[in-house]
Amino acid sequence: MFLLAARRSRAAAQRILPSKAVTATRSMSFLDQIFSYGEKPSAPAVAGSSGFQLALLGYISLTMCPVDSLQAILKKDPSFLMGHILVGASEYLHPRLHSESLDAPRRLATAKSLLDQASAPEKLHVRALDALVSGRFREASLIYETLLREDCTDLLALKCAFDVYSILGDKRNMLDTISRVLPQLPSSHPGYSHVLALQAFGLQERGDFAAAESLANRAMSMNDEDAGAFHALLHIYECQGKHQDGSSVVMRHQDAWSTFSVLRSHVYIHWIFFLIETGRFDRVLQLLKNEVFVPNELLSANVLSDLTQVYWRLRFAGYDTPDILADLDGQWQAVISDVGAVPLTPLAALHAHVRGLNPSYLPTTMSQSITSLARPQEASLLPVQSASAFTSNAAALEAELGTRVLPFSHGLPGQVELDVIATLKDALTAYGKGQYNDVVEKLLAVRGLVHVVGGSLVEAEMFEILLIDAARCSSQFDVARLILNERINVKPQSAQYWKTYGDILEELHDEEGVDGARRMSYVLGLGQAGTSAA
Repeated sequence: MFLLAARRSRAAAQRILPSKAVTATRSMSFLDQIFSYGEKPSAPAVAGSSGFQLALLGYISLTMCPVDSLQAILKKDPSFLMGHILVGASEYLHPRLHSESLDAPRRLATAKSLLDQASAPEKLHVRALDALVSGRFREASLIYETLLREDCTDLLALKCAFDVYSILGDKRNMLDTISRVLPQLPSSHPGYSHVLALQAFGLQERGDFAAAESLANRAMSMNDEDAGAFHALLHIYECQGKHQDGSSVVMRHQDAWSTFSVLRSHVYIHWIFFLIETGRFDRVLQLLKNEVFVPNELLSANVLSDLTQVYWRLRFAGYDTPDILADLDGQWQAVISDVGAVPLTPLAALHAHVRGLNPSYLPTTMSQSITSLARPQEASLLPVQSASAFTSNAAALEAELGTRVLPFSHGLPGQVELDVIATLKDALTAYGKGQYNDVVEKLLAVRGLVHVVGGSLVEAEMFEILLIDAARCSSQFDVARLILNERINVKPQSAQYWKTYGDILEELHDEEGVDGARRMSYVLGLGQAGTSAA
């Protein structure tokens, strides 16, 4: 499948690469020049450009890691600037191992050393990568939008802008940055289906699941190896609680996605979420051990964030996993030690905040409660989010770059983002101390603003799970029931939510409701196939 995907991507690249040099009859765009459109092709540029196009399409579609696909080209031509930029951006935004994250600043340094011969757009890409790798996410978004205004076919700028908006929790601009470009992008463009896949993901983040599913299927019909469209489908199913549909599509397409080097580990996380819904915990542990954790390797903050989500969901489902907890604690400590070199995203910083088990506050009467991962006594040692992540000075940047800068994305007044992050960290610390009433109060206070810490709707659900559990642990069963009413309305096919609903109704002495909720959880698959079924 990987070879098939590579052939298709190569064929797509060849469709826009002339077999011989031709004389340009129009103004060349930035990517035209990179991909060897037009005149004055030199041997290194042509070889590098062809491979760059293949690597770029592979990255945009989430099937190929640029560090691998560009390895031979960069070895042959170490001065290929855009190659280093693509690798650096991918290593910061989609790393699997922490070593890849640490390599991103080195790629930036290499790119800066090559600026003397760089074109204006290349210099903008280096400037954007500098902002990205330094954790100045809003500033990075301004530069990527400037690149897109000059050349709507710059798919690297488009993908980076999309991912940066996700980091910032700016779901409107995740979708709008695609909408601003798509009308100018011909459907014959080799990356067109990948852009549709991004649009599908943006739609589902805005809650338009029907339109998102239709668009994701359209993208996959155009290119059945489009991992981005497949990823959007998994989020659509998870957000609606359609774990049976999700598991089915994962297993049906396993031969394909098992070759997606960028996305493969994350697809296993989605599969694990679906399996947790039906209580297949032995299978979950098997996948974690064999497919997600890497022996003798330190995972990236991205993957550790995924695994932290898995841990919370397992605890919420009543399944204790001390071995996973110990692995997470050790790996987070190592990643945090390098935070000066590689700043964490706001969401990753929150996940890093929940480290180490505090057993003295384990609820004894709520045996199926999530337990605390927080180490309250070490809170001062954890990374603090910088205000520069959310702020930018468009006027100063415009003066520096010498071109107009349009700030589509804006921070909230008064640095509300930092207040939300601080409140969420306080809530997690309170959970670690067993102060569950405080947890409920703090989570309710910022519930409508949780999106500013970034991540997807799937990731934001963790805070809903914590709120429900804290309400239960503090005997605020009426609050827990109200939140569960909301969640079941969104995810009516969630077996775990129905089971928890039954537990809460039991505390409220609603015997008829308990019976109905537990029957529903069983009908939806919880407990039907044991703990180890696939």
